Amino acid sequence: MTHEQGKKHLVDPATIETWLSKTGSYIEDVPKTDAKWRILVVDDDTDVHEATDYALSRVKILGRSLELIHAYSAGEGLEILHQETDIAVILLDVVMERPDSGLRLVEEIRAEGYREQRIILRTGYPGDAPEKEVIRNYEVDDYWSKDELTRTRLVTSLTTAIRAVDYIRALKGTRAGLEMVIEGTQHLYQNKNLDLFAEGVLTQLAAILRVSPAGGICALAELPDSEDELVVLSGTGRFAPHVGSKLFEVDEIDKDLIHKSLRNGQGPVVSGDKMVFSHQSDTGRRLLIYFVHEQSLSRQDIVLTELFVTNLAICFDNLALITELGELAFVDQRVGIPNQNAFDRELMNVTRGDSNHTLVAMVAIEDAAELVVAFGVNYFEEIMNAVYQRLHRIAGNTVLVARVAEYTLGLVDSTGKFEVSAAENIFDEPFEVAGSPVVVRATIGVVRGNPQGRRSSDIQRAARLTLLKQKQKGPGGTAEFESSMADDVQDSLRLIGKLRQAVQDRVLTFVFQPKIRLASERVVGYEVLCRWTDDGVPVSPGRFIPLAERAGLSDDITFQCLEAVSDLNRSLQQENLPALKAAVNLAAHDIGNMDFVEQLLEACHRLGLGPELICFEITETQHFTNDGDATACVQKLAEEGFELWLDDFGTGYSSLTHLDILPVCGIKIDKSFISVLSAENHATHVAETAAGIAQTLGIDCVAEGIETREQHKFCQSLGVEFAQGFLYSAGLAPDKFVAWLKDWNLNGRTNDDRN
Repeated sequence: MTHEQGKKHLVDPATIETWLSKTGSYIEDVPKTDAKWRILVVDDDTDVHEATDYALSRVKILGRSLELIHAYSAGEGLEILHQETDIAVILLDVVMERPDSGLRLVEEIRAEGYREQRIILRTGYPGDAPEKEVIRNYEVDDYWSKDELTRTRLVTSLTTAIRAVDYIRALKGTRAGLEMVIEGTQHLYQNKNLDLFAEGVLTQLAAILRVSPAGGICALAELPDSEDELVVLSGTGRFAPHVGSKLFEVDEIDKDLIHKSLRNGQGPVVSGDKMVFSHQSDTGRRLLIYFVHEQSLSRQDIVLTELFVTNLAICFDNLALITELGELAFVDQRVGIPNQNAFDRELMNVTRGDSNHTLVAMVAIEDAAELVVAFGVNYFEEIMNAVYQRLHRIAGNTVLVARVAEYTLGLVDSTGKFEVSAAENIFDEPFEVAGSPVVVRATIGVVRGNPQGRRSSDIQRAARLTLLKQKQKGPGGTAEFESSMADDVQDSLRLIGKLRQAVQDRVLTFVFQPKIRLASERVVGYEVLCRWTDDGVPVSPGRFIPLAERAGLSDDITFQCLEAVSDLNRSLQQENLPALKAAVNLAAHDIGNMDFVEQLLEACHRLGLGPELICFEITETQHFTNDGDATACVQKLAEEGFELWLDDFGTGYSSLTHLDILPVCGIKIDKSFISVLSAENHATHVAETAAGIAQTLGIDCVAEGIETREQHKFCQSLGVEFAQGFLYSAGLAPDKFVAWLKDWNLNGRTNDDRN
């Protein structure tokens, strides 16, 4: 039996409460038998409040006493209604701040969707609001003059109203219960092994009955006619300590009731606060549920339980298959070791208890991709299995080791006693793989305890973040989590929120960096660049542009960019300057979305930006070779006549493949290859190779980041057609760009002819 198979599960009460909170608000709305009917009294007269308190202080309706909540204005009454979700009846004065304050409040209450609450109007000025008109025009349940409303009449009116509320809630309860039976059955089908199935049964039953269980047992017998061997798989409340015990060894159970259920068949057997039902599948397995509750059950509850039991029996009949699938779901099928699901479950179980001593580690095999390429996937799987076996051997059965990524193992130690140095030491000796020794290195990220009371997913994320930080330093080594490591992530989240607001408020700005034809040294176009200032501090585009793409804001930024181009064209026209072709960057996420491309073309048409006025730049880091949608989107733009440029050429991957499959008209040599140009190395530099490729393919070439005359001349000598960079100008605001364009001069040459 593996570590995962041998571990049983308890039903944590918090799990039930969490599930209840997700299955519909009515669960909290249903009053318990010992709860009071809550009455909201809205009146601006304190004497009326005191009189109402006195009149109803000893009254019980449908076996329950009353709780009065007081409000002294219509506004206060509505605010209380927003906060208190289980108010049954509202005693409402008509005349308060205004002669019709109460009537206005009735309209607001019903308009906001409060349909369950019954409203009884009271007034000291019946002439201001005639009874017939009020009853006809407003959704109220009763209407009395305060002089006529004696204590007897008040109690009678409240009784009628509360009966109506109780009936409405019963109907809602039936509907909510049926929905939960359906959803609960679906939830059970999602569980992939017997432990989770048993845990889920108790959780769903508590939810359907809308009770907090005093205790529950889910037990299983593997063989036919072996009821005496029923074993407790899952327990809650006072039965939680008995998980793993035989059912009939539990002293606190009603054994006679259980035997009655075993004889009764599939239907539930109810006795007082206890409920038992069992089912035997065609394979002979016996499932038995023993449930003790704290509230009395209605006939409606029993009917819902019977329906749930019927569905549960269907689930259990397929349990053999479910169990088999569960084993598959928690085991990596290629290597035969626990997988990510097993890791998630173990970490979740650990964090349910005292996780302050927990140790979580991520162990990433270095050079894994190279090993796969060199020797094949099967060979690497043998390496992964060998590392797992050695790590599992030194960690012991109390520590879970699982495969959590293609090249990474995860470790969960609930005791925190495992020495990380032991994990480091296993790589000191070669591993025996396919009959030969192999030296393997690893990088390790560690999280100790539960920093800041995090959830299991947060702890796992912290471990992965720590591993990533260590890998960024170089291969090998071990790092332990520090809270400062998460600052970047938190800062990014905060920045995304601010950026989203900035995009919505349209406070982003755009600058224009000119593009020069090197042969004539004349301006032929410009690139549009986005800028953002947050609280007076400029944010680097290298920081916020990737965040915009991640947050799905890049499309909005692109459309605002097009509007900025249109505005600049009007400014150029007003100054009798010819329009220049603008280069607009397209985000990786957007270029693979045909809907975005259609919207982009529509925006260009609406703004009068045809192919003669605008072109688009795409980065070679996009997965065009594997993404047919992205390639189709690029083809669509080309078919519409728009020029496409491959940006940052030489910094991504598959550059030549991109040039082969994409309809690009030119490439932009990344500034990292331009900034190092000098008299000593330009002849053998990547820039020369890129320029040669462009000439061979018959496409244009732009050199980015030119800052010196020397670089300018080198690029001219290489045959590069166009250039951008600080030598000519940084990105300029629209008005400054127009002014710069008028005065443009390099080496004494003017910009009279830009063709």
